[in-house]
Amino acid sequence: MFSAGIDLVEIGRIRRSMKNPRFCKRVLGRSESAQLALRGFPVQSVAASFCAKEAFSKAVGTGFSGFGPKDVELIRRPSGRPSLLLSGGALRLAGGARFSVSVSHTEQYACAVVMGENGAPALPETDGLQILRSMLKPRPSESNKGDYGRLLCICGSEGMAGAAVMSAGAALRCGAGIVEVALPRSIYPIVAVRLPEAVFTLTDAGPDGTLPEAGFTALKAALSRASACLIGCGLGKSAAAHRAVSLVLKESKVPVVLDADGINIAAEHIDGLNTARGPLILTPHPGEMARLLKTTPADVQAHRELYARGFAAEHGVILVLKGAGTLVASPDGKLYKNTTGNPGMARGGSGDVLAGMVAAFAAQGFDPYQAACGAVYLHGAAGDRCAARLSQSAMLPTDLIAALPELFLEIGR
Repeated sequence: MFSAGIDLVEIGRIRRSMKNPRFCKRVLGRSESAQLALRGFPVQSVAASFCAKEAFSKAVGTGFSGFGPKDVELIRRPSGRPSLLLSGGALRLAGGARFSVSVSHTEQYACAVVMGENGAPALPETDGLQILRSMLKPRPSESNKGDYGRLLCICGSEGMAGAAVMSAGAALRCGAGIVEVALPRSIYPIVAVRLPEAVFTLTDAGPDGTLPEAGFTALKAALSRASACLIGCGLGKSAAAHRAVSLVLKESKVPVVLDADGINIAAEHIDGLNTARGPLILTPHPGEMARLLKTTPADVQAHRELYARGFAAEHGVILVLKGAGTLVASPDGKLYKNTTGNPGMARGGSGDVLAGMVAAFAAQGFDPYQAACGAVYLHGAAGDRCAARLSQSAMLPTDLIAALPELFLEIGR
């Protein structure tokens, strides 16, 4: 337990410093400053924030070294409880530990006590969390599976059964009422044993790799039942995969999440995006984005915001450009930049998990832009939780799915 206090003399110095408009911008974080602004920046509350920052510096044993004052924010949760929001150098120094804080102040004195606790870091209070809370409401007592959407996942191929498992598994964990997985019969036993909650439509490619009429008819029927569709995770680029993507883009009136090979196939006939009948959400990594734009991944990374906004507007889609600081762009110009996540998520399968999460929210009827923003935030938060417990080196994409239940509990859903 570590404490810090400020007396009347120090409070007077803070009051004088606050006359400089750059002072608060230099020492207060965005969320912290926004909450204080609602109360007119009372000097005693600003002093309490300073105390919390100093007490944290003592708790990690570094003093004000390795992090800036804006990296430690004293905020109030919706319940009114004070909490520390860590970012940047402070988050790295925390090393996955959670820190509780108590504050008190009078007209003449302010103090804060910070205590380090072993356990998971608190969820960052960002725009992404606000979007997620606005989407996820308590479920009515009189509910049934039909109230929470039916998601069709056209995912997986021989050698890529895991992509179907992870995408559909993430969708199930994100609340979709029914998840139907359409995949080849050859990988059905592998996927079914991992996903007993899913239902399945089997689509067998012919000897020449094409989709026979029976499989096409089955896919079309499954699509007609769906409230959203995810296509592309581990799909491959066979003739059957091309026909499936074409079917979905031409026939679906419900939201479609296009990922991985679904994006690669669409990139060959980019105009097909403009004639899609339903809302489209694309989730490319920089390499897939480069194929869509006919450029290089390095060029994409150099112009992330410009290209995300431009592509979303030109093709009328929600564009989720993955990477450090994942971007979500809408056709009407909205742009969300995510702040959760870490390099431990940079491995095969993480994108399949995200695609399933986005699709699950879309299937439940949430606005496509909000579904994407909420899923991106939650996906990154799960990654941060896994890194704190398992390390960035050892965490796996399936660990992200396993972390989702506790995150929903913390959000209150």
